[in-house]
Amino acid sequence: MNDQTPTTLMTPANPLTPEAELHYTRGLLHLRRGEAVMPYAMSLAEEKTPPGTDVLLALLGLASVATARVLGQTGWIETYRAEMRQALVSFDRAVELAPHYAEAHFRRARALRHLGENDPARDAVRRATLLDPENSSYAALRRVLEGSIPIPQRGSASPPGMPPVPLRPPKIKPSPIPLSAEESAVLTWDDVILPAKTKRELRQTQLVLENPHQARALGVEPPTGLLLYGPPGTGKTTVARVLAAQARCSFLTTSPAETNNMWVGESEKNVARLFADARACAPAIVFLDEVDALLPNRAGGMHQYSDKVVNQFLHEMDGLSQNQGVFVVGATNRPDMLDPALLRGGRLSRQIEIPLPEHDARQALLQNFARRAQLDPSVDFALLALQTEGFSGADLRALVNEAGLQALIRIADADLSPTAQALTAADFAVGIENLRRD
Repeated sequence: MNDQTPTTLMTPANPLTPEAELHYTRGLLHLRRGEAVMPYAMSLAEEKTPPGTDVLLALLGLASVATARVLGQTGWIETYRAEMRQALVSFDRAVELAPHYAEAHFRRARALRHLGENDPARDAVRRATLLDPENSSYAALRRVLEGSIPIPQRGSASPPGMPPVPLRPPKIKPSPIPLSAEESAVLTWDDVILPAKTKRELRQTQLVLENPHQARALGVEPPTGLLLYGPPGTGKTTVARVLAAQARCSFLTTSPAETNNMWVGESEKNVARLFADARACAPAIVFLDEVDALLPNRAGGMHQYSDKVVNQFLHEMDGLSQNQGVFVVGATNRPDMLDPALLRGGRLSRQIEIPLPEHDARQALLQNFARRAQLDPSVDFALLALQTEGFSGADLRALVNEAGLQALIRIADADLSPTAQALTAADFAVGIENLRRD
Protein backbone atom coordinates (compact mmCIF):
# COMPACT_ATOMS: atom_id res chain seq x y z
CA MET A 1 0.00 0.00 0.00
CA ASN A 2 1.32 3.43 -0.97
CA ASP A 3 1.72 5.62 2.14
CA GLN A 4 2.68 8.76 0.25
CA THR A 5 0.31 11.70 0.72
CA PRO A 6 -0.98 13.09 -2.59
CA THR A 7 -0.37 16.73 -3.41
CA THR A 8 -4.11 17.41 -3.72
CA LEU A 9 -6.53 15.54 -1.49
CA MET A 10 -9.39 14.36 -3.68
CA THR A 11 -12.54 13.31 -1.83
CA PRO A 12 -16.20 13.06 -2.86
CA ALA A 13 -16.69 16.51 -1.32
CA ASN A 14 -13.65 17.99 -3.06
CA PRO A 15 -12.73 15.99 -6.19
CA LEU A 16 -10.56 18.78 -7.55
CA THR A 17 -7.26 18.55 -9.33
CA PRO A 18 -5.07 21.68 -9.19
CA GLU A 19 -6.14 22.61 -12.73
CA ALA A 20 -9.83 22.17 -11.94
CA GLU A 21 -9.46 24.20 -8.77
CA LEU A 22 -7.83 27.03 -10.73
CA HIS A 23 -10.73 27.20 -13.21
CA TYR A 24 -13.30 26.96 -10.41
CA THR A 25 -11.65 29.80 -8.47
CA ARG A 26 -11.52 32.02 -11.54
CA GLY A 27 -15.17 31.33 -12.26
CA LEU A 28 -16.12 32.18 -8.69
CA LEU A 29 -14.26 35.49 -8.91
CA HIS A 30 -16.05 36.49 -12.13
CA LEU A 31 -19.43 35.37 -10.76
CA ARG A 32 -19.09 37.46 -7.61
CA ARG A 33 -17.83 40.50 -9.50
CA GLY A 34 -20.73 40.27 -11.94
CA GLU A 35 -23.26 40.02 -9.13
CA ALA A 36 -21.62 42.97 -7.36
CA VAL A 37 -22.37 45.41 -10.20
CA MET A 38 -26.06 44.49 -10.53
CA PRO A 39 -28.46 47.23 -9.44
CA TYR A 40 -30.86 45.93 -6.77
CA ALA A 41 -28.81 42.73 -6.33
CA MET A 42 -27.90 41.53 -2.86
CA SER A 43 -24.23 40.89 -2.19
CA LEU A 44 -23.30 37.23 -2.25
CA ALA A 45 -20.33 37.95 -0.04
CA GLU A 46 -22.53 38.66 2.99
CA GLU A 47 -21.88 36.11 5.68
CA LYS A 48 -24.86 37.17 7.82
CA THR A 49 -27.54 35.70 5.58
CA PRO A 50 -28.95 32.30 6.61
CA PRO A 51 -27.67 29.28 4.67
CA GLY A 52 -29.47 28.86 1.37
CA THR A 53 -30.92 32.36 1.13
CA ASP A 54 -28.02 34.03 -0.70
CA VAL A 55 -28.98 32.40 -4.00
CA LEU A 56 -32.63 33.38 -3.69
CA LEU A 57 -31.77 36.96 -2.79
CA ALA A 58 -29.52 37.28 -5.81
CA LEU A 59 -32.13 35.79 -8.10
CA LEU A 60 -34.87 38.02 -6.72
CA GLY A 61 -32.62 40.99 -7.37
CA LEU A 62 -31.99 39.76 -10.89
CA ALA A 63 -35.70 39.46 -11.53
CA SER A 64 -36.20 43.10 -10.59
CA VAL A 65 -33.42 44.22 -12.91
CA ALA A 66 -35.37 43.05 -15.93
CA THR A 67 -38.03 45.74 -15.41
CA ALA A 68 -36.00 48.43 -13.67
CA ARG A 69 -35.08 51.75 -15.23
CA VAL A 70 -31.86 52.70 -13.51
CA LEU A 71 -30.86 56.32 -14.07
CA GLY A 72 -27.17 57.12 -14.18
CA GLN A 73 -26.05 53.47 -14.27
CA THR A 74 -25.93 52.79 -18.00
CA GLY A 75 -22.60 50.96 -18.01
CA TRP A 76 -23.35 48.11 -15.63
CA ILE A 77 -25.00 45.76 -18.13
CA GLU A 78 -21.89 45.31 -20.29
CA THR A 79 -19.76 44.67 -17.22
CA TYR A 80 -22.33 42.28 -15.73
CA ARG A 81 -22.71 40.16 -18.86
CA ALA A 82 -18.96 40.09 -19.54
CA GLU A 83 -18.30 38.83 -16.01
CA MET A 84 -20.97 36.13 -16.31
CA ARG A 85 -19.65 34.94 -19.67
CA GLN A 86 -16.16 34.67 -18.21
CA ALA A 87 -17.56 32.83 -15.18
CA LEU A 88 -19.38 30.35 -17.40
CA VAL A 89 -16.26 29.60 -19.45
CA SER A 90 -14.32 28.84 -16.25
CA PHE A 91 -17.08 26.74 -14.67
CA ASP A 92 -17.55 24.76 -17.90
CA ARG A 93 -13.89 23.79 -17.76
CA ALA A 94 -14.05 23.02 -14.02
CA VAL A 95 -17.06 20.73 -14.55
CA GLU A 96 -15.28 19.02 -17.43
CA LEU A 97 -12.22 18.34 -15.25
CA ALA A 98 -14.17 17.50 -12.06
CA PRO A 99 -17.61 16.15 -13.07
CA HIS A 100 -18.38 14.91 -9.54
CA TYR A 101 -17.80 18.25 -7.79
CA ALA A 102 -21.31 19.44 -6.91
CA GLU A 103 -20.31 23.02 -6.09
CA ALA A 104 -18.95 23.57 -9.62
CA HIS A 105 -22.28 22.47 -11.12
CA PHE A 106 -24.14 24.75 -8.69
CA ARG A 107 -22.03 27.82 -9.52
CA ARG A 108 -22.34 27.04 -13.22
CA ALA A 109 -26.12 26.99 -12.82
CA ARG A 110 -26.03 30.44 -11.26
CA ALA A 111 -23.93 31.85 -14.10
CA LEU A 112 -26.32 30.35 -16.65
CA ARG A 113 -29.32 31.78 -14.77
CA HIS A 114 -27.77 35.24 -14.82
CA LEU A 115 -27.31 34.94 -18.60
CA GLY A 116 -30.97 33.97 -19.00
CA GLU A 117 -30.24 30.37 -20.04
CA ASN A 118 -32.75 28.73 -17.71
CA ASP A 119 -32.97 25.28 -19.31
CA PRO A 120 -29.24 24.46 -19.04
CA ALA A 121 -29.26 26.12 -15.61
CA ARG A 122 -31.94 23.68 -14.46
CA ASP A 123 -29.90 20.75 -15.77
CA ALA A 124 -26.80 21.99 -13.95
CA VAL A 125 -28.50 22.50 -10.60
CA ARG A 126 -30.22 19.10 -10.85
CA ARG A 127 -26.79 17.56 -11.28
CA ALA A 128 -25.60 19.43 -8.18
CA THR A 129 -28.55 18.20 -6.09
CA LEU A 130 -27.99 14.62 -7.25
CA LEU A 131 -24.38 14.82 -6.10
CA ASP A 132 -25.28 16.49 -2.77
CA PRO A 133 -29.00 16.04 -1.95
CA GLU A 134 -28.66 17.55 1.55
CA ASN A 135 -27.42 20.97 0.45
CA SER A 136 -30.15 23.56 1.07
CA SER A 137 -28.63 26.14 -1.31
CA TYR A 138 -28.77 23.70 -4.21
CA ALA A 139 -32.36 22.78 -3.38
CA ALA A 140 -33.38 26.44 -3.10
CA LEU A 141 -31.97 27.34 -6.50
CA ARG A 142 -33.57 24.26 -8.05
CA ARG A 143 -36.99 25.26 -6.67
CA VAL A 144 -36.60 28.74 -8.15
CA LEU A 145 -35.54 27.45 -11.57
CA GLU A 146 -38.30 24.84 -11.67
CA GLY A 147 -40.92 27.44 -10.81
CA SER A 148 -42.06 26.25 -7.39
CA ILE A 149 -41.04 29.63 -5.88
CA PRO A 150 -42.41 32.68 -7.72
CA ILE A 151 -39.96 35.46 -8.48
CA PRO A 152 -41.64 38.79 -7.61
CA GLN A 153 -41.18 42.09 -9.38
CA ARG A 154 -39.54 45.04 -7.65
CA GLY A 155 -41.69 46.34 -4.82
CA SER A 156 -44.02 43.32 -4.74
CA ALA A 157 -44.46 40.92 -1.85
CA SER A 158 -41.71 38.38 -1.30
CA PRO A 159 -42.13 34.69 -0.45
CA PRO A 160 -42.71 33.91 3.25
CA GLY A 161 -39.56 34.30 5.29
CA MET A 162 -37.77 36.27 2.56
CA PRO A 163 -36.91 39.98 2.82
CA PRO A 164 -38.61 42.35 0.35
CA VAL A 165 -37.00 43.13 -2.96
CA PRO A 166 -35.13 46.41 -2.37
CA LEU A 167 -36.67 49.57 -3.89
CA ARG A 168 -33.36 51.40 -4.22
CA PRO A 169 -29.98 50.19 -5.45
CA PRO A 170 -27.26 49.48 -2.90
CA LYS A 171 -23.81 51.01 -3.23
CA ILE A 172 -22.17 49.58 -6.32
CA LYS A 173 -18.55 48.63 -5.84
CA PRO A 174 -16.23 49.44 -8.74
CA SER A 175 -15.54 46.29 -10.70
CA PRO A 176 -12.77 45.74 -13.22
CA ILE A 177 -13.93 44.72 -16.66
CA PRO A 178 -12.41 41.56 -18.12
CA LEU A 179 -11.99 41.06 -21.83
CA SER A 180 -14.93 38.96 -23.00
CA ALA A 181 -14.47 35.75 -24.96
CA GLU A 182 -16.00 37.46 -28.02
CA GLU A 183 -13.51 40.34 -27.84
CA SER A 184 -10.60 37.96 -27.41
CA ALA A 185 -11.67 36.15 -30.56
CA VAL A 186 -11.96 39.20 -32.84
CA LEU A 187 -9.45 41.83 -31.69
CA THR A 188 -6.24 41.74 -33.72
CA TRP A 189 -3.56 44.23 -34.72
CA ASP A 190 -5.39 44.56 -38.04
CA ASP A 191 -8.18 46.31 -36.11
CA VAL A 192 -5.97 49.28 -35.25
CA ILE A 193 -4.51 51.67 -37.81
CA LEU A 194 -1.13 52.83 -36.53
CA PRO A 195 2.30 53.68 -37.92
CA ALA A 196 4.43 50.61 -38.66
CA LYS A 197 6.99 51.62 -36.01
CA THR A 198 4.31 51.85 -33.31
CA LYS A 199 2.80 48.49 -34.26
CA ARG A 200 6.24 46.91 -34.17
CA GLU A 201 6.85 48.20 -30.63
CA LEU A 202 3.48 46.88 -29.50
CA ARG A 203 4.14 43.49 -31.09
CA GLN A 204 7.47 43.35 -29.25
CA THR A 205 5.62 43.94 -25.98
CA GLN A 206 3.12 41.20 -26.85
CA LEU A 207 5.90 38.70 -27.55
CA VAL A 208 7.62 39.51 -24.25
CA LEU A 209 4.31 38.95 -22.43
CA GLU A 210 3.75 35.64 -24.19
CA ASN A 211 7.32 34.35 -23.80
CA PRO A 212 9.01 35.92 -20.75
CA HIS A 213 11.40 32.99 -20.34
CA GLN A 214 12.52 33.20 -23.96
CA ALA A 215 12.96 36.97 -23.58
CA ARG A 216 15.23 36.47 -20.56
CA ALA A 217 17.23 33.86 -22.46
CA LEU A 218 17.85 36.53 -25.11
CA GLY A 219 18.98 39.06 -22.51
CA VAL A 220 15.69 40.99 -22.31
CA GLU A 221 14.36 41.78 -18.84
CA PRO A 222 10.56 41.66 -19.18
CA PRO A 223 8.99 44.92 -17.96
CA THR A 224 6.03 44.98 -15.58
CA GLY A 225 4.38 48.00 -17.16
CA LEU A 226 3.83 50.08 -20.28
CA LEU A 227 2.75 53.71 -20.77
CA LEU A 228 0.68 54.61 -23.83
CA TYR A 229 0.67 58.35 -24.39
CA GLY A 230 -0.68 60.64 -27.07
CA PRO A 231 -3.48 63.11 -27.88
CA PRO A 232 -7.08 62.32 -26.86
CA GLY A 233 -9.07 60.05 -29.15
CA THR A 234 -6.16 58.22 -30.74
CA GLY A 235 -7.27 54.76 -29.57
CA LYS A 236 -5.08 54.06 -26.55
CA THR A 237 -7.80 52.00 -24.85
CA THR A 238 -8.37 49.97 -28.02
CA VAL A 239 -4.63 49.32 -28.28
CA ALA A 240 -4.57 48.02 -24.70
CA ARG A 241 -7.52 45.70 -25.42
CA VAL A 242 -5.87 44.35 -28.57
CA LEU A 243 -2.66 43.74 -26.61
CA ALA A 244 -4.62 41.76 -24.02
CA ALA A 245 -6.46 39.75 -26.68
CA GLN A 246 -3.33 38.92 -28.66
CA ALA A 247 -1.31 38.03 -25.55
CA ARG A 248 -4.27 35.91 -24.27
CA CYS A 249 -4.58 37.91 -21.06
CA SER A 250 -7.57 38.84 -18.95
CA PHE A 251 -8.28 42.57 -19.21
CA LEU A 252 -9.05 44.54 -16.06
CA THR A 253 -9.50 48.29 -16.11
CA THR A 254 -9.93 51.11 -13.64
CA SER A 255 -10.14 54.89 -13.72
CA PRO A 256 -9.98 57.73 -11.16
CA ALA A 257 -13.76 57.65 -10.74
CA GLU A 258 -13.68 53.94 -9.85
CA THR A 259 -10.62 54.05 -7.61
CA ASN A 260 -10.88 57.26 -5.62
CA ASN A 261 -13.20 57.21 -2.63
CA MET A 262 -14.03 59.96 -0.15
CA TRP A 263 -13.75 57.58 2.81
CA VAL A 264 -10.37 57.28 4.49
CA GLY A 265 -8.46 54.21 3.37
CA GLU A 266 -11.04 53.01 0.83
CA SER A 267 -9.09 54.19 -2.23
CA GLU A 268 -6.04 52.19 -1.15
CA LYS A 269 -8.25 49.15 -0.57
CA ASN A 270 -9.67 49.52 -4.09
CA VAL A 271 -6.14 49.48 -5.49
CA ALA A 272 -5.16 46.41 -3.47
CA ARG A 273 -8.38 44.65 -4.52
CA LEU A 274 -7.72 45.43 -8.19
CA PHE A 275 -4.29 43.81 -8.12
CA ALA A 276 -5.57 40.85 -6.09
CA ASP A 277 -8.21 40.27 -8.78
CA ALA A 278 -5.54 40.53 -11.47
CA ARG A 279 -3.37 37.92 -9.76
CA ALA A 280 -6.37 35.61 -9.49
CA CYS A 281 -7.08 36.03 -13.23
CA ALA A 282 -3.44 35.83 -14.36
CA PRO A 283 -2.18 36.19 -16.96
CA ALA A 284 -3.80 39.62 -16.83
CA ILE A 285 -3.37 43.18 -18.01
CA VAL A 286 -4.39 45.95 -15.61
CA PHE A 287 -5.35 49.02 -17.66
CA LEU A 288 -5.15 52.40 -15.91
CA ASP A 289 -7.18 54.91 -17.90
CA GLU A 290 -6.41 58.61 -17.34
CA VAL A 291 -3.37 57.54 -15.36
CA ASP A 292 -2.24 61.18 -15.02
CA ALA A 293 -5.37 61.95 -12.98
CA LEU A 294 -5.19 58.65 -11.12
CA LEU A 295 -1.50 58.90 -10.20
CA PRO A 296 -0.52 62.59 -10.32
CA ASN A 297 2.84 64.01 -9.33
CA ARG A 298 3.02 63.94 -5.54
CA ALA A 299 5.06 67.15 -5.64
CA GLY A 300 2.22 68.98 -7.36
CA GLY A 301 0.36 69.98 -4.20
CA MET A 302 -2.52 67.55 -4.60
CA HIS A 303 -4.58 66.25 -1.70
CA GLN A 304 -2.98 63.87 0.76
CA TYR A 305 -5.28 61.00 -0.24
CA SER A 306 -3.86 61.20 -3.81
CA ASP A 307 -0.38 60.66 -2.38
CA LYS A 308 -1.60 57.57 -0.56
CA VAL A 309 -3.16 56.15 -3.73
CA VAL A 310 0.09 56.73 -5.64
CA ASN A 311 2.06 55.05 -2.85
CA GLN A 312 -0.28 52.05 -2.91
CA PHE A 313 0.06 51.68 -6.69
CA LEU A 314 3.85 51.89 -6.44
CA HIS A 315 3.81 49.25 -3.71
CA GLU A 316 1.64 46.91 -5.79
CA MET A 317 3.72 47.41 -8.93
CA ASP A 318 6.97 46.81 -7.06
CA GLY A 319 5.51 43.50 -5.90
CA LEU A 320 4.81 42.31 -9.42
CA SER A 321 6.97 39.68 -11.02
CA GLN A 322 6.67 37.69 -14.19
CA ASN A 323 5.64 34.55 -12.33
CA GLN A 324 2.52 36.40 -11.17
CA GLY A 325 1.55 37.09 -14.78
CA VAL A 326 0.30 40.65 -14.18
CA PHE A 327 1.20 43.51 -16.54
CA VAL A 328 0.19 47.16 -16.07
CA VAL A 329 -0.72 49.45 -18.98
CA GLY A 330 -1.33 53.14 -18.35
CA ALA A 331 -2.87 55.61 -20.81
CA THR A 332 -2.47 59.37 -20.65
CA ASN A 333 -2.76 62.54 -22.70
CA ARG A 334 -0.37 64.33 -20.32
CA PRO A 335 2.71 62.23 -19.48
CA ASP A 336 4.31 65.32 -17.91
CA MET A 337 1.67 65.24 -15.14
CA LEU A 338 2.61 61.73 -13.94
CA ASP A 339 4.51 61.08 -10.76
CA PRO A 340 8.15 60.53 -11.89
CA ALA A 341 8.45 57.43 -9.70
CA LEU A 342 6.02 55.62 -12.02
CA LEU A 343 8.44 55.90 -14.92
CA ARG A 344 11.38 54.40 -13.05
CA GLY A 345 12.39 51.00 -11.75
CA GLY A 346 10.64 48.90 -14.37
CA ARG A 347 7.16 50.18 -13.47
CA LEU A 348 5.86 52.05 -16.52
CA SER A 349 9.38 52.36 -17.87
CA ARG A 350 8.47 51.33 -21.43
CA GLN A 351 6.67 54.16 -23.22
CA ILE A 352 4.97 54.05 -26.62
CA GLU A 353 3.42 57.06 -28.35
CA ILE A 354 0.02 56.63 -30.01
CA PRO A 355 0.08 59.60 -32.41
CA LEU A 356 -2.58 61.38 -34.42
CA PRO A 357 -3.23 59.54 -37.70
CA GLU A 358 -1.43 60.69 -40.83
CA HIS A 359 -3.09 61.10 -44.24
CA ASP A 360 -3.20 57.43 -45.26
CA ALA A 361 -4.32 56.38 -41.79
CA ARG A 362 -7.09 59.00 -41.79
CA GLN A 363 -8.30 57.75 -45.17
CA ALA A 364 -8.35 54.15 -43.94
CA LEU A 365 -10.16 55.14 -40.74
CA LEU A 366 -12.82 57.10 -42.63
CA GLN A 367 -13.41 54.17 -44.98
CA ASN A 368 -13.70 51.83 -42.01
CA PHE A 369 -16.13 54.04 -40.06
CA ALA A 370 -18.32 54.59 -43.16
CA ARG A 371 -18.24 51.00 -44.41
CA ARG A 372 -21.92 50.37 -43.53
CA ALA A 373 -23.20 53.69 -44.86
CA GLN A 374 -24.79 54.30 -48.26
CA LEU A 375 -22.31 56.54 -50.08
CA ASP A 376 -22.83 58.89 -52.98
CA PRO A 377 -20.17 58.72 -55.75
CA SER A 378 -19.20 62.29 -54.83
CA VAL A 379 -17.58 61.10 -51.58
CA ASP A 380 -13.78 61.08 -51.96
CA PHE A 381 -12.05 59.68 -48.89
CA ALA A 382 -8.60 60.73 -50.06
CA LEU A 383 -9.82 64.34 -50.29
CA LEU A 384 -11.55 64.08 -46.91
CA ALA A 385 -8.29 62.83 -45.40
CA LEU A 386 -6.55 65.97 -46.70
CA GLN A 387 -9.29 68.16 -45.21
CA THR A 388 -9.10 66.53 -41.77
CA GLU A 389 -5.46 67.06 -40.86
CA GLY A 390 -5.12 67.09 -37.06
CA PHE A 391 -8.23 64.95 -36.51
CA SER A 392 -7.95 61.98 -34.17
CA GLY A 393 -9.60 58.63 -34.74
CA ALA A 394 -12.43 59.67 -32.42
CA ASP A 395 -12.85 62.92 -34.39
CA LEU A 396 -13.11 60.99 -37.65
CA ARG A 397 -15.74 58.69 -36.18
CA ALA A 398 -17.65 61.77 -35.03
CA LEU A 399 -17.34 63.23 -38.54
CA VAL A 400 -19.01 60.22 -40.15
CA ASN A 401 -21.77 60.41 -37.55
CA GLU A 402 -22.22 64.16 -38.10
CA ALA A 403 -22.39 63.67 -41.87
CA GLY A 404 -25.08 61.05 -41.34
CA LEU A 405 -27.13 63.45 -39.21
CA GLN A 406 -26.84 66.13 -41.90
CA ALA A 407 -27.98 63.62 -44.50
CA LEU A 408 -31.02 62.70 -42.40
CA ILE A 409 -32.17 66.33 -42.32
CA ARG A 410 -31.47 66.86 -46.03
CA ILE A 411 -33.31 63.69 -47.05
CA ALA A 412 -36.31 64.49 -44.85
CA ASP A 413 -36.58 68.04 -46.23
CA ALA A 414 -36.26 66.92 -49.86
CA ASP A 415 -38.51 63.84 -49.49
CA LEU A 416 -36.07 61.74 -51.50
CA SER A 417 -36.76 58.20 -52.67
CA PRO A 418 -34.96 55.35 -50.84
CA THR A 419 -32.58 54.85 -53.78
CA ALA A 420 -31.38 58.46 -53.49
CA GLN A 421 -30.69 58.28 -49.75
CA ALA A 422 -26.91 58.36 -49.35
CA LEU A 423 -24.13 60.36 -47.73
CA THR A 424 -22.74 63.02 -50.05
CA ALA A 425 -19.55 65.07 -50.12
CA ALA A 426 -21.65 68.08 -49.07
CA ASP A 427 -22.78 66.24 -45.92
CA PHE A 428 -19.16 65.61 -44.97
CA ALA A 429 -18.25 69.25 -45.70
CA VAL A 430 -20.93 70.47 -43.29
CA GLY A 431 -19.77 67.90 -40.73
CA ILE A 432 -16.17 69.12 -40.92
CA GLU A 433 -17.31 72.72 -40.50
CA ASN A 434 -19.43 71.85 -37.46
CA LEU A 435 -16.65 69.87 -35.77
CA ARG A 436 -14.08 72.62 -36.35
CA ARG A 437 -16.52 75.17 -34.92
CA ASP A 438 -16.97 73.05 -31.78
